[in-house]
Amino acid sequence: MRRSLRLPAALLGFALMVAIGAQAQEKRPPEIPETVVQKMIELGLNNIGRAVCDGFNPCAPATDAELKSPPITVDQARLVIIVGGRTAFAQWCGLDAERRSVLPLLQSLRRSKRFDERQLALMAVVHGIQQSIIGEQLKAKGPCDEATRKRLDGQLPK
Repeated sequence: MRRSLRLPAALLGFALMVAIGAQAQEKRPPEIPETVVQKMIELGLNNIGRAVCDGFNPCAPATDAELKSPPITVDQARLVIIVGGRTAFAQWCGLDAERRSVLPLLQSLRRSKRFDERQLALMAVVHGIQQSIIGEQLKAKGPCDEATRKRLDGQLPK
């Protein structure tokens, strides 16, 4: 299964990396096409069994009903895709990505109380997929430049 995800995930990652890079320069939310977001939700659902639900237990595999009608919206997924990209950029630039990107997202989602554990798990999986895809592409570019690091440092919560 891992192999079958590589090419589509790499293409999604490239498109999203370009969008997130544009966001960092233009200070506006990237335009991530709905079809790309839906594909990321599908990838997340296909990998939700790798996430943790109910404390320490692996989440159950996605049901047919979830695949037809995902438990998170396109806008919710778009948010975690953007944050996943931001997390990858933070890691690439040597910033504390966990504390300054991942934790604020999870705290915000938990505080909102709109999400059950399964929805949170799916959002974490989508975030992780995006973070991994973008992270690999950034590594291939070489080290983070100081201008990008400073700009990102100013955008992330302290």
